[in-house]
Amino acid sequence: MPSTTSTRKRRRWSVAKILSLVILVIGALGMMAPFVYMLVTSLKSSANAYDLPPTWIPTEFEWGNYQRALTDQVPLLLNMLNSAIIAIASTLGLLITAPMAGYAFARLKFRGSSVMFITLLASLMVPIQVTIIPLWLIMRNLGLINSPLSLILPAVTGAFGVFLMRQFFLTVPNEILEAAKIDGANAWKTYSLIALPLVKHGLSTLGVITFLASWNAYFAPSIFLNSIQSATLPMGLVLMLGPYGTGQINVIMAATAFAIAPAFLVYLIAQRWIITSLTQSAVKG
Repeated sequence: MPSTTSTRKRRRWSVAKILSLVILVIGALGMMAPFVYMLVTSLKSSANAYDLPPTWIPTEFEWGNYQRALTDQVPLLLNMLNSAIIAIASTLGLLITAPMAGYAFARLKFRGSSVMFITLLASLMVPIQVTIIPLWLIMRNLGLINSPLSLILPAVTGAFGVFLMRQFFLTVPNEILEAAKIDGANAWKTYSLIALPLVKHGLSTLGVITFLASWNAYFAPSIFLNSIQSATLPMGLVLMLGPYGTGQINVIMAATAFAIAPAFLVYLIAQRWIITSLTQSAVKG
């Protein structure tokens, strides 16, 4: 009788695993389909780019589409450089400010901290469309319109980064911080030498999220940047579809492949740290 019960449990477990695997495979195929279509279309000629039904296996390899994407009317390489400068500067700036503020909210006792943190959380609920006009006026008064600084400065004080780092600092055992204080370490040494290295996976997660968000941003750059030379990569792709469009979807898909590649590489390199940080926070939470 026990053997029959265990056999049934194993059978149910096998069915559940197979069902989960099928669902995951279907979901993965659905997510991969747009990228496969993009790559296949980027290798087609102009005459076959709009084939219906679409072909999913490349039958031609027009590598010249990628060269044309870089040498078209839109300076795509310059736009990629602009996006890289803004994304890297925003990420590095936030990785400096957010951990310090997050540690203060998580571990330091000061008057008004609860009210300030609630206000910080409330700011996460306000969409950027609500604050874009006051922010534009501030940047205009500072003379930063059409400058990368108009996007970098607001990004280095992101409320989400502070909230995320506070949650990671809360997972640090209090005994370790108390031991550092007993050994004579002040608040700065405790933060920089003890607490910060313990949340390195959280830092990597915040860095990847910030970089990808800045790299893919379109709304704010379209407001603050007003020339094709200062445009970011998403703006360049829109310009290829609009005023500078040639109507050749194969070239646009090739340009999109260039846009996706850096973000894909960043995530591919840092995915191990992201998974580790999410796993640790889930276990400790």
